[in-house]
Amino acid sequence: MKIWNFVTGAFQVNTFVVHLKDKYVFVVDPGGDILSISQFLASQELVPVAIVCSHGHFDHIFGIQDLREACGNIPLVAHQEESCYFGPDALEAHGYDLQMMGLPQLTEALSNIPEPDCWVEEGDTLAKVAGIPCPEEAAQWKVLHTPGHSNGSICLYNQQEGVLISGDTLFYGGYGHSDLYSGNQQQLYNSLRRIMQLPPETKLYPGHREFDVPLKEAIQGPWKKK
Repeated sequence: MKIWNFVTGAFQVNTFVVHLKDKYVFVVDPGGDILSISQFLASQELVPVAIVCSHGHFDHIFGIQDLREACGNIPLVAHQEESCYFGPDALEAHGYDLQMMGLPQLTEALSNIPEPDCWVEEGDTLAKVAGIPCPEEAAQWKVLHTPGHSNGSICLYNQQEGVLISGDTLFYGGYGHSDLYSGNQQQLYNSLRRIMQLPPETKLYPGHREFDVPLKEAIQGPWKKK
């Protein structure tokens, strides 16, 4: 299995392009810099069949519309508890977060974020995406609902390949903060404890910082919030 990484946007989000089968891939957290991503996809003759959002914070979704314009109307996937960040009513949540971060001027730029085509929950797999052309491979990617950084944060776990795409729940040597619109510190701690029950050799692909590191190494480093 191949996973390509693009560090996108001002907040240096890890945007992952994940191979499924043949020419098909899915994209996780398109934070921006879509021209580079779309040119790479075209050069490799890869076809994105889903955009998966680990959560709805602005830095992870800023490039959704541009990616869809470049590559077609790709199905958008997110957890149902993250609905506050998508669609016409999303400005309240984004406005709160951006005000907290001193960036209120960016709020209007998020007014056109579409609603997901596929809402997922704990235990679903990416095979739930309607019309996905490689359902057996998509079914290997299981949704773990890991609230805390936001109420609808998810990780994608591929047990067969030993890979966890963790969004902003867990980083190498750190974890996400819980002070934004739907964050909850106790839920985050519970989610971290759950992740730590996975096999220690599981390779971690987080939303920021180093990636492709064993879980046991990631949780032994000096921890700090982001």
